[in-house]
Amino acid sequence: MSFPIELAIDVAWGEQDAFGHLNNVMFFRYCESVRMRFLERVGILAMHEQEGNSVILANATCDFLRPVKWPQRILTRARCSDIGTTSFTMEYELFDEAGTLVAKGVSVQVMYDHRAERKIRVPDRIRTAIAELRAD
Repeated sequence: MSFPIELAIDVAWGEQDAFGHLNNVMFFRYCESVRMRFLERVGILAMHEQEGNSVILANATCDFLRPVKWPQRILTRARCSDIGTTSFTMEYELFDEAGTLVAKGVSVQVMYDHRAERKIRVPDRIRTAIAELRAD
């Protein structure tokens, strides 16, 4: 299964920690940025604007495989690896300019009705959009 959503992100000088490495919180931000591209692509952001329904983040993990130092451009990739009744799982890969895998992550998003404050079923149109993206 491929990673259909990609985003290249330049590491900023101020994103380093005291040890001269990319701060661990930035890996989560990079995953968030590519996740938002995914949500836009499958129609969840538009659904939020139109209906008030979207996703909430239930879980996020990251395995830090190699340190990243400035200057560097990180290629962040995302895919949906599983769709449940009310949630879906996303996987992330982050590569440095040399093509080395520096981190990988997983997140679980739960479909949520913000007005009713409850989880809801992943709509069929979103399931279809995710399936189409997975097939590309």
